[in-house]
Amino acid sequence: MHRVTLDAQGKVKLPAQIRRRYGLEKGDELLLEDTETGLTFHPLRADVRKVYLEVTTRCNLHCRTCVRNVWDEPLEDMPPATFERLVTQLEGLPQLREVVFGGYGEPFVHPHFPDCLAAAKRLGLKVIVSTNGVLLDEEQADALVRLGVDVVSVSLDGADPDTYDDVRQGADLRVVLDNVETLNRIKAKRGTTVPRLWIEFVALRRNVADLANLPNLARQLGANRILVTHVLPHTPEMAAEALYARDQTTPLPLSTGWPVHSGDWLLWGTVELPRMNWGAERRCRFMSSKALVVGWDGGVSPCYALSHSYPYTIFGRHKDVSRCTMGNVNETPLAEIWNADDYVRFRAEVRRFDFPSCVDCDLRDTCDIAATNDGCWGGYPSCADCLWAQGIVRCP
Repeated sequence: MHRVTLDAQGKVKLPAQIRRRYGLEKGDELLLEDTETGLTFHPLRADVRKVYLEVTTRCNLHCRTCVRNVWDEPLEDMPPATFERLVTQLEGLPQLREVVFGGYGEPFVHPHFPDCLAAAKRLGLKVIVSTNGVLLDEEQADALVRLGVDVVSVSLDGADPDTYDDVRQGADLRVVLDNVETLNRIKAKRGTTVPRLWIEFVALRRNVADLANLPNLARQLGANRILVTHVLPHTPEMAAEALYARDQTTPLPLSTGWPVHSGDWLLWGTVELPRMNWGAERRCRFMSSKALVVGWDGGVSPCYALSHSYPYTIFGRHKDVSRCTMGNVNETPLAEIWNADDYVRFRAEVRRFDFPSCVDCDLRDTCDIAATNDGCWGGYPSCADCLWAQGIVRCP
């Protein structure tokens, strides 16, 4: 702690070590927040490091797990003018390192997706594509390799064709695996190890037995990472498929590690598993990584959980989430949105996690506020029931 004194002009002089610690220089702007425990200063910087970019909400599949089964939102592509504005604004984020193309749509559905990838790579950013892999044909694979896309994360909700096809309706596992092999062949022909391959797996009761075979499949495909997540249950059917619980439950049946050849190197593949039960620890990984989400219409949300409106079930209780946007890139530059008073205060609240745990509240089944994501302790959206903050639902 440090003592400071107001001078005769009412100015505060910060100690030198505080200025050095936070990189503060003369003329820097700070937001002064009046909290219940006192005054808090927040340095205002355009220090976004990661952008999740949803170029479309359309998809070519009809998966059991998908929000589209209960959605009434428009299925649209990001207009070219919006994307061009966004790219210009990304240039104004000096600490930006990574763009993830994904969200609630299949990015390869967008008619100009390769152009979007090229624009992101021209900015010198790490680019990750999250896809179901069905549209990843030879032409698209060649574009990914030629553009130097860093990672392709393919959703494989089954290592067996029947299991996979049952979950990802409208898809064929053999087609996806053939597409990945085509990508690997083109990489080998061009003498490159990128894009690296990741696998995403949504664990359900109907596909959990396939987890044991997933590392072997990853080894065959040359994938170096498996990310396992639980389902966000939008329907009663999916709520019955959930493997996590309020209290401790059985661990997922998955061994870790497999050899991966990357050029002249032999690496070791990794598995990231979700939490299996609700607990006291709550941490927002979107905030800790200084990330934000840009929707197809240019709306800027703090995270995936708040990027759309949708219903879901949380341990038997129905909840309706309303979309939260802090601004729109069509109206306000992204750096200004990031440093707007409400957004800065909201990020501070999430870092402190000043939200009740509705799951643990005795009034959860009768509280009207618990049925929404309205904040009962303030004017911001509540993260009280957030499965992402629990590490139960995971994202790349």
